[in-house]
Amino acid sequence: MKAWKNWRLWLGLAVSAFFIWFAMRQIKDWHTFFNSFRSINYWYLIPVFLGYAVVMACRAWRWHYIIRSQHSVRFGSTLIGLIICYMANNILPFRAGEVVRALTVARREKVSFSPILATVVVERIFDSLTILIFLALVMISLKIPPEYHELNQTARKGGIGALAMAVVLIVFLYAFYYWREPVFKLLRVLLKPLGKRLQEVGLGELEKFSNGLAILGKPSRLIIVMLLSFLVWLVNLTPIFVVGLAFGVRLKFMDALFLLVLGAFAAAIPAAPGFWGTFHYITSKGILFLGVLPPEQALSFAIVLHAFYFFPTTIAGLILAWREGYSVFELEQKAGRVGKNPQIG
Repeated sequence: MKAWKNWRLWLGLAVSAFFIWFAMRQIKDWHTFFNSFRSINYWYLIPVFLGYAVVMACRAWRWHYIIRSQHSVRFGSTLIGLIICYMANNILPFRAGEVVRALTVARREKVSFSPILATVVVERIFDSLTILIFLALVMISLKIPPEYHELNQTARKGGIGALAMAVVLIVFLYAFYYWREPVFKLLRVLLKPLGKRLQEVGLGELEKFSNGLAILGKPSRLIIVMLLSFLVWLVNLTPIFVVGLAFGVRLKFMDALFLLVLGAFAAAIPAAPGFWGTFHYITSKGILFLGVLPPEQALSFAIVLHAFYFFPTTIAGLILAWREGYSVFELEQKAGRVGKNPQIG
């Protein structure tokens, strides 16, 4: 895949550049900005590494549990695949890491690629569901600063709306799982005008996704995956708390959860690999909204938080990819081939 010739990549780079420019515009005093890095208590940042390591282990644990509803795989394979995934997402376009991790696990465990990829999609759906619930909690419970008091009612309504969306998502997943055949019949009719080949490919991919929903076969499995999803995202609060302490700020639980939700939305915006710019701007604005740091330190906070996620996961992923016999170029090619023809995974 010649990614650099793809207009979506250049659009993502432009989006990142736009957000970086906006983030830098909030700096009024460059001396204060650079000085803010010197005033950090770097001893507090040591637990940030441990925090992100625990986050990665929890994510691998959850993914391992989802996969085991279909295949018996080793936990080590899911952990290695996940770390390589994050590295690939950090440096390759189009979130290629999601395909790369499925390929890594399928190759290590000698199992079919398609069901593994389906579990990745299911895992991301549970992430979305968790974030919607956390968003509802934040918007209903967050103490709005006095200068933004007019947002109180809007936030409450938005929280109720997010909770309703989470319920709708759960209902849709169960409806799709239990009434799969009627859904397929409807889609077969809707896809017919696209031609037989596209219809077959579309229905084939949807069938793979539906196979990934085997986790819904038992309510106990759904509860466990949801609890693991809450654990994954709550552990993500640790780096936020600790970076706050490094800047001399004791963030409240709801404040940290607010920043976590903002970070999740920033990562979802189509931008350059590694969500450069989007994360920095939105997180710094969240800090300013909470009123805990001035603009220069707010941006420094976002830069440090992002750096302690981005660089360790990228370096660890490159080392593991090398040990697995992959080069970055090869990973990009594999992800590109699967993107063009999912049947070859």
